[in-house]
Amino acid sequence: MRVLYRNRITPDVTITAASMALDLPAKNIAHPHLSRIYRTGKNDANEWISIDLGSAQAVQALILYAHTLTAGDSDIRLQGNSSNVWTGPSFDMEIPYYERKMTLWLPEEQAFQYWRIVFTKSSASESRDIGAVYLGLYDEYEMSPAQPDGVKITPTDLSTTDRVPGGQTYSDKRGIYDRIDLDFPGAIPEEQSAQMLALARTCGIHTPFYVSISPQDKPYAWLYYVKAQSLAAQSVRLKLGRKILWSASMRLEGEI
Repeated sequence: MRVLYRNRITPDVTITAASMALDLPAKNIAHPHLSRIYRTGKNDANEWISIDLGSAQAVQALILYAHTLTAGDSDIRLQGNSSNVWTGPSFDMEIPYYERKMTLWLPEEQAFQYWRIVFTKSSASESRDIGAVYLGLYDEYEMSPAQPDGVKITPTDLSTTDRVPGGQTYSDKRGIYDRIDLDFPGAIPEEQSAQMLALARTCGIHTPFYVSISPQDKPYAWLYYVKAQSLAAQSVRLKLGRKILWSASMRLEGEI
């Protein structure tokens, strides 16, 4: 399981793009609300998003979330460089396509000031949207949620339904989000306990982050953009001399 909350892309960094639709600029990829999208223009098939971090910063992963790129789009890549000249970037890697959300786990940590996401649309006359982008580090938890029932995902409908005096029902249709309950009842090592506490202290219940529950087996189905519903509770499971093993749980709510 991997947790990502140290995003290098913040409202303070410089974000530009090859094209932008009116009122939907590239800087929206740093906005915490997925509905505040970036949208490309409709004049050229070749698109890029350029990110100037201000200084070289370490990166292990990229996530493109709530995007509308299609299987017909091509040459989707992440590039990194020490200068804002892209004739031969120092880092250049293809991003595997998947609908709505894509991830790229870098083979090894890279540190550059300048980064670019590039892609070629299947048609120059069409636009593409991206809701949010994560570019940064991740914590890999040594112990994953317990099996078989340590992962519980509950779709939660915000719609309301009422019944008129005649008996018919009518509904006000709203969004549906997922509640994600993760239980770690086993013996969590102290390093993972410290990672979970650092996440709680940084993000609280106020700042969204990403969680990939099973990056190998379910890299997209179990990739979520979430806020904590409550901070992780931890209790001592076992004490072996100076070594303490913990049990814990996480209660998360997906952002929509």
